[in-house]
Amino acid sequence: MNRFTTILAIAAASVLMAQCTAKKTATTTKSPEEIVAEVKKNYSEDQMEEGKTIFLGSCGKCHDLKEPETRTVEKWERVLPRMSQKAKLDDVQAGKVRAYVLAHAKI
Repeated sequence: MNRFTTILAIAAASVLMAQCTAKKTATTTKSPEEIVAEVKKNYSEDQMEEGKTIFLGSCGKCHDLKEPETRTVEKWERVLPRMSQKAKLDDVQAGKVRAYVLAHAKI
């Protein structure tokens, strides 16, 4: 019985590890320049200005604002989803904030 449990645990761990590895290799990463170019292609200047207004109004309610230029694109990409959720921004608002911030972030 103990031997069976050990074999089962090893098989389960192998399956889990294989799934995690497959997800990581399937994901393509974009360079910061590509991300910023995509944002600028998909959002107009007016939409980015709306994003700035939302950023100043919503984000500044809970903490001191960090200027977009003080952080890298990678850092903002890690922070923005969590902060957008905490600020209860809908997808459209969060997209505009992301566009504004990434357009002005450090590459």
